Amino acid sequence: MASKEQMTSLERVAAALTFGQPDRVPAAPLVCGATHRIAGLTYGEWSQCTDIEAMVRGHVDALDLIGHDGVVMLVDLSIEAHAFGCEIKFPESNTAHPNYDDPFIKSHKDYKKIQKINPRKTQRMKGVIELTAGLSKEIGKTHAIVGFVYGSIGVLSMLRGPEAFFMDLMEHPDEVMEAVQVVDEVLVEYAKAQLEAGAHSICYDHLYASQSILSKELWEKFEGPSVKKVTDVVHKAGALVSFHNCGNGIYFDMTEKWGKPHAVSHAYVADDVDSWEEHKAKWGKKIGTIGWIPPGPVAMLGTPEEIEEECKAEIDIFAPGAGFVLATGCEFGPNAPLRNAKRIVEAAKKYGVYK
Repeated sequence: MASKEQMTSLERVAAALTFGQPDRVPAAPLVCGATHRIAGLTYGEWSQCTDIEAMVRGHVDALDLIGHDGVVMLVDLSIEAHAFGCEIKFPESNTAHPNYDDPFIKSHKDYKKIQKINPRKTQRMKGVIELTAGLSKEIGKTHAIVGFVYGSIGVLSMLRGPEAFFMDLMEHPDEVMEAVQVVDEVLVEYAKAQLEAGAHSICYDHLYASQSILSKELWEKFEGPSVKKVTDVVHKAGALVSFHNCGNGIYFDMTEKWGKPHAVSHAYVADDVDSWEEHKAKWGKKIGTIGWIPPGPVAMLGTPEEIEEECKAEIDIFAPGAGFVLATGCEFGPNAPLRNAKRIVEAAKKYGVYK
């Protein structure tokens, strides 16, 4: 049986990710887009970030219903690209996405179209900032609020289309690099705005820093310095630096070199180990892990027994020595059963108590 909890959710997350002594393993099943169902909005309405009051209420009510320890300001990965001029489709029941049939960047010559913008004066980036401020007022003293920034080359790949963008990295690196530097400036301001609005951490999504997408050398060349620009701002503000990467074979060495993170939200082990036990031994005392429950087969489709079994196995490996938040390896499915998110929290309370 779990003992009576002695910490607020915010205290618990902060203690875990600074390798202190939390009362139990924090639980944060990355319930982001799924919150639209509690807010009474379609997914399309949620994604457009026009009803901030409903979005705030949705997150607060989700915390009451599920009991998780923090919220992440992820809406979807098209927020930044939209602000730069990308046409975005907003399906009622699925994730917003670029119109890849008509990309904003149609050839390598179009990277010059990327101009500096003010995140505070855009529809959806401004919406995320206002959402952060609203949540800070409601829950900022009790729960962790994690801001979110999609990395520079991820943003550009949405503006160009991934396949063409990857070719441009090799065939037109100078044009791409000029655009990267403009995007970097905007992301720095976006991170600052979320911190000023009350975020306790900024999560930088460096999706392409993994074996499943780009080579280590290519990623470092185009996004390593970008990471440092944003994370330097977060470190200077005294906030926690976190990353998200659901790719296979994440470059933890590059992440450490350029971002000096407190934690990484991930679905797979680092590229230089072969098991979760090895990952814990090599990285688990330096960089916290947020994860790694499989979102589809377990969090969405798993039975209560399967969810509990997976959570217990992860806690057994990663809870010793702290530095662990029990979470899904990627976003909790927007259409997954919310009861399953609550089961993840219940497992943390049952198996994750520190003696």
